[in-house]
Amino acid sequence: MKNLIIDSEILDFLRGRKNLLAFSHGSDSTALFYTLLNLGVKFDCAFVNYKTRKQSDEEENSAKELCEKFGVNLFIKTASLDLQNSSNFENIARQIRYEFFDEIAVKFGFNTLITAHQLNDKFEWFLMQLGRGAGLANLLGFEKIENRTNFTLVRPFFNISKTQILKFLSENKIQFFNDISNENIKFKRNFIRSEFSDKFMARYESGIKKSMQFLQNDKKAILGEFVYSDDEFFIVKKDKFALNLIDKACKILGIVLSQKTRQECEKSDCVVSHKIAVASNEKYYFIAPYIKTKMDKKFKEKCRKNKIPPLIRGYLSINSNLNKLKV
Repeated sequence: MKNLIIDSEILDFLRGRKNLLAFSHGSDSTALFYTLLNLGVKFDCAFVNYKTRKQSDEEENSAKELCEKFGVNLFIKTASLDLQNSSNFENIARQIRYEFFDEIAVKFGFNTLITAHQLNDKFEWFLMQLGRGAGLANLLGFEKIENRTNFTLVRPFFNISKTQILKFLSENKIQFFNDISNENIKFKRNFIRSEFSDKFMARYESGIKKSMQFLQNDKKAILGEFVYSDDEFFIVKKDKFALNLIDKACKILGIVLSQKTRQECEKSDCVVSHKIAVASNEKYYFIAPYIKTKMDKKFKEKCRKNKIPPLIRGYLSINSNLNKLKV
């Protein structure tokens, strides 16, 4: 079986880690399942059955058989959703999915989540953000390796197109399932895919790959770096690019900021979605999970001397050593 080519940095990263594959049995995740197997990368799978289609139970049963065949553990969550009446189906489904991944990672010690996001997905996001008037920091969407609160998220197919994936599956006669909900153009992403991105990708795949890489390099240069970061806690220097890094930190912590929320974070200290504290002093922004807890006077005084904003202190009192912070 001829494998799809995975970036060597990603392969080196995955080997020796405890990996969890987000598996739907669609074309992308099925191709990734076989590719990882063939390359000797060990992993288990997580499957969410939303009960939105008659076919979903068949997909679940097939996933069980496939994992059993290759000795892969499979974690399953059933989450019934009303596709017709939910105006925010995609976001709700994503939230359920990632809460499930977090739960498994914490309970069973997985330190890596592998997803099958591929080049077409990246280009779809690019076009969606372009239509919204986004800047470079938000146009490119996902990266190949991202730190999250409970795991590192890895996307081995980040530079592989849908055409390559389908060719791999066809040549090797591998069974997968088509999710018919992906054809419903009432969802914006499906509309972009149907009307624009797939057609453009079919003609200009090679050029898109190169452009995405150039833009990714430009993005890194523009964004700069965190003054401090340790998976959950971030410090950002106040400058004209600070909001881009605040946005990135919040995304790592599981929240995508709206333009309105970005502006609020810049103007005043706030708690985003009841989960993330964003606060500042005269030089820096601080981003961390929002925690309310009792703190002794000695700790509060230490925070005051270090000019740590009140919204951040609860997190630091439980999770960090202030002596390590050079602010």
